[in-house]
Amino acid sequence: MIFDAEIAYNELYAHFGNLVRRNEPLARHCTFGVGGPADVWVSVDKPEDLVGLVTLCAERRWPLLITGNGTNVLYADAGVRGVVARVAINAYTLEERDAETAFLTVGAGISWPRIINELAPKGWGGLEFGPGIPGTLGGGVVSNAGVHGHDLGHVLEWVDIVDARQCEERAVAPTVVRYSHDELELSYRHSRFRAQRRVQFDGEGNPIAAPTN
Repeated sequence: MIFDAEIAYNELYAHFGNLVRRNEPLARHCTFGVGGPADVWVSVDKPEDLVGLVTLCAERRWPLLITGNGTNVLYADAGVRGVVARVAINAYTLEERDAETAFLTVGAGISWPRIINELAPKGWGGLEFGPGIPGTLGGGVVSNAGVHGHDLGHVLEWVDIVDARQCEERAVAPTVVRYSHDELELSYRHSRFRAQRRVQFDGEGNPIAAPTN
């Protein structure tokens, strides 16, 4: 199926309004400041909107690339064909369990420096080993980010993920799956998600599925 960027833009704009842009320069969205245009760019700031976007792209058979803050990402000058969606889910809740412990639930799009700076004045720590890590906590989970002998695996209890693997073959809705700490296969700079990354691009910026072997 040929991707019609104008049709996709109009339909996504009806759902997401000004969060959708046409021919958005990807150089604006990565730390290296390089990259051509995305046919359609959308910023997603709610979990339910992310599920809805993936569902819509699966139904329409639109190419979809999910990204975060663009830390350590190099986009080609050709840009990316299809829809590029930034996960900007950055809300969080803090549940105090007792005087010394609390349970923090954060969106995948929140930046590491921000959450540290907002929790420290309240007297809470646990992530202070990573203020120099520029990416998002969601991205940090993928690589089990850390420094100085500490990593997210030391404080992470579970993650909810949008599993869209079945959408590659047929137009079905993705599923939201919760993985406990023990199911994440965490080790040095590794998680089960890093092992499963499969996105590649051809010379014109079209996302393609990488071989599974």
